[in-house]
Amino acid sequence: MVGSPCAAVSQDLAQLLVQAGLMKSEAGEAPYITSAGFQFLLLDTASQLWYFTLQYLKTAQSRGMELVEILSFLFQLSFSTLGRVYSVEGMSESLLTFLQHLREFGLVFQRKRKSRRYYPTRLAITLAAGVTTSSSSSSSSTLASPPGTGDTGFIVVETNYRIYAYTGSELQIALVALFSEMLYRFPNVVVAQVTRESVQQAIANGITAQQIIHFLRTRAHPVMLKQTPVLPPTITDQIRLWELERDRLRFSEGVLYNQFLSQVDFEVLRDRAQGLGCLVWQDVAHRVMVVSPQGHSEVKRFWKRQKSST
Repeated sequence: MVGSPCAAVSQDLAQLLVQAGLMKSEAGEAPYITSAGFQFLLLDTASQLWYFTLQYLKTAQSRGMELVEILSFLFQLSFSTLGRVYSVEGMSESLLTFLQHLREFGLVFQRKRKSRRYYPTRLAITLAAGVTTSSSSSSSSTLASPPGTGDTGFIVVETNYRIYAYTGSELQIALVALFSEMLYRFPNVVVAQVTRESVQQAIANGITAQQIIHFLRTRAHPVMLKQTPVLPPTITDQIRLWELERDRLRFSEGVLYNQFLSQVDFEVLRDRAQGLGCLVWQDVAHRVMVVSPQGHSEVKRFWKRQKSST
């Protein structure tokens, strides 16, 4: 989701990310994360797992999979025993495909893709409870704080717009890179710069200023948590200003009406469009107006009736 080259998912799961609105794909371009996708990554592991599982189940039948069979196996898996080996003997092709997707979810472990045995992971065991523990957190995220901090917060934000992320997690580093420019990278820390261009690029991809601020605040290093407010006001205010700067122009689709024979004709049709709530823009002096595509048909029918009655 964050464009990391370190891991790949199957075409089915990549398509599911797009269908769920977590990523967006345009012709000729690589898929990129959406605002909903960034918000998804801010959720805890259990919430992410349930959300993605529900999205998978919604599209299971469209892929020719038996929903009842999948649900039955999913519940069996959630009540299985951690560390115990299970065989795939007797599984249908549909279930074997589902098992591979669960492997990508991190719910089961297989030494090889074609292995005839699998092991439920701790995530699968906690799926039924819908809760997470410190031991069920993603093992791929290792937060490396400076000695003596003893906390999972890893981000330090300075008033000069620099970010110091004390982490070795590829995911967290990629998330920081979504709205900043990477300057230096060391084994347990990366240095990034929040710039106008990097923030506006993130906003162009659908990430909001509030989401960026929330990300920085919820992952603040213990040193940052000792101060009030947690983040420097100059940073949060500037990120919001960069968002407002980009949002000065708003684009709306519409249908143009012009070449009115009289001012009266223009005002009659303009008033009708206003009454329907579909008037997007008007220029009284030049007798020009724009209505929304949704209201175009009704305005057009009204105008035809108006002309036929005069």
